[in-house]
Amino acid sequence: MNYNIKGTDVAVTDELRTYVEKKLSTLDKICNRDSARVDVVVAYLESEEKQYWAEMNLLDAGEPLHAETRAATLYQAIDATVNELTEELNKTKSKRKDEARHDAVKGKEMLRESEEI
Repeated sequence: MNYNIKGTDVAVTDELRTYVEKKLSTLDKICNRDSARVDVVVAYLESEEKQYWAEMNLLDAGEPLHAETRAATLYQAIDATVNELTEELNKTKSKRKDEARHDAVKGKEMLRESEEI
């Protein structure tokens, strides 16, 4: 998986980059695609109660997934956003499995009907 990390009013240090990549490595187990890309934007919002904001967009062969969170610290914002993105990815994966199972059941029913004729 490829990562693109951008900071707005936040310095993207090697430590921050390593932290984000470590957190996103959990998605590798779910995603299983080398072609997938995650765009990460972190920002410090001074005008809005001095909060940090993290946004992540997962671009994969399927539909793009989006998650964003605000928190008191940068690391809390990153953690919450990764958790939200993981939940979205699990939901999407579960939906695809359900659709595949549903299609398989329809296919079996069609075969039974054609055998009866």
